[in-house]
Amino acid sequence: MGSDMEGNGFTNFGWQGNPFTFNIMPELFVGYNKEVDNILHSVNMGTKFSLLLGPTGSGKTTMLMMLITKFHNFDNVIYIPKPPKESADWVTVFGKFTKPCFPKSIFSKGSSTNLYNLSETLNKKLNGDKCVLFVDEAHEASVVRLEWLRTITDQTNGLHIVLAGLPVFECMLKSKLETFLKRISTKVELSTLTKSETRELIKKRIESMGGDDIRPFTSDTIEYVYSKTGGFPREVIKLCSEIAHNASLRGISTIDMNFMKETEKPEERISLETIAELPERQRLVLEALADRGEMTPSQIVKKIDIEYKDKDNAVRSINNILRRLMKEGLVDRNKRGKTYKYKVSGKYQSLTVRA
Repeated sequence: MGSDMEGNGFTNFGWQGNPFTFNIMPELFVGYNKEVDNILHSVNMGTKFSLLLGPTGSGKTTMLMMLITKFHNFDNVIYIPKPPKESADWVTVFGKFTKPCFPKSIFSKGSSTNLYNLSETLNKKLNGDKCVLFVDEAHEASVVRLEWLRTITDQTNGLHIVLAGLPVFECMLKSKLETFLKRISTKVELSTLTKSETRELIKKRIESMGGDDIRPFTSDTIEYVYSKTGGFPREVIKLCSEIAHNASLRGISTIDMNFMKETEKPEERISLETIAELPERQRLVLEALADRGEMTPSQIVKKIDIEYKDKDNAVRSINNILRRLMKEGLVDRNKRGKTYKYKVSGKYQSLTVRA
């Protein structure tokens, strides 16, 4: 894969190494400019919580790291890759503010900071300054730990929390922590990149390794990458890495559609049994698309008989299912005006049509 490939195989492209690795590179983040501005505005306005949602590989961590760079003049910025395992560990998270300085620490054995006086300690240390805490993988946090975070944040002046997690995290907040959810002032949802954003991502990656624009890719190749990945960032990087690796092994200097046709893997034969073994919801979505042709996620929700808590949750769930089906090559996506419509891919269509 991209992260294991040697960089010296790409000199024929003028690259210093492989630009398509899974390394977190916040300076190469693309898209979502409005959403980024909204989060920055929320922090500056003194609100308490922002929420960043997206499936695995959609760029949540990269966006968090990019946001951190926007606060380069802040001393009070904290990032944690996962929420703490125990509620008491929130004290450790804010350790830079709670640890007494020497020699004061010698005389502070009886006045250590704990969950119950953490806010008081933070208010004294911050003294009116802002503090921003970025919490990645927030969906792994328990209800109790989140309740403590809400309490601490409510009672600490100038503290803003940016939580990043899978879409299921919002569902958990709605069902178990409605009071927490009401405190979230800004919500950003990462999904897929547009075609122009996909091109910009590839361009930035190539230029970061000394390359020129999108070369050796052609515009048609970029279209091919977008159609195959649906603009999903991790899949774009993965496919570009594979294509570039294959081209470098063959000594190809221009990666055009002729090269793509030569190297494209033959389509695998799929049996009816394979379709039948799909998870029930994926199979229901495929059957709905086979019956009706092109459909939007909202139309699919109305068509299939699955219970959801609300419409937003239903559409979000269907989008995730469609993304998985696209990745497997079962579904194609086309833009129609301002919306996307999905249909069963040609090689599977005869298998999914009901008898």
